[in-house]
Amino acid sequence: MRLFLALTLPDDARDVLAALQERLPSGRLTPEENLHLTLAFLGEHPGDVAEIVDDAMIGLRHPAIALRLHEPAVFGGRQGQAVGLAASGGAALTQLHARILSRLAGTGVTPDRRRFRPHVTLARLPGRADATPLIAALTGPALGPFSCSAFALFQSRLRPDGAEHEVLGLYSLG
Repeated sequence: MRLFLALTLPDDARDVLAALQERLPSGRLTPEENLHLTLAFLGEHPGDVAEIVDDAMIGLRHPAIALRLHEPAVFGGRQGQAVGLAASGGAALTQLHARILSRLAGTGVTPDRRRFRPHVTLARLPGRADATPLIAALTGPALGPFSCSAFALFQSRLRPDGAEHEVLGLYSLG
């Protein structure tokens, strides 16, 4: 079971991002229902780990996040690239990320160790495809703030046409 924790986006943010995706000249678009901001990627685990993570997140109390989306961001390399918008949520986002990691440490579940670079992926490109046209289409004024009032534990199933996400646990912020 492939698991991750992510900030869910409100409908107004999803609507703005879906409209922005229509301007993208290439790439496999992230379906609107899959738009999120990953807080911790947990990787492959047996099913009982999802229950352990859910139990650890249930009692977490934290204020809602005022999320802003700004300059284009590109991640990846030879295996493919993710193209989206960098995100900022001030100290509240950084603190939420830290609190999630702290709670995970108490479970023995180790998340991916990559540096936390908050972003929302809008499209994927194969290999080292030229991301310049997408970057140009995404360059513009900052979007938001959007009030994010929840985060979720997701299971991700990889399919040839993209990932399918299922919410396993939803946790309120605010």
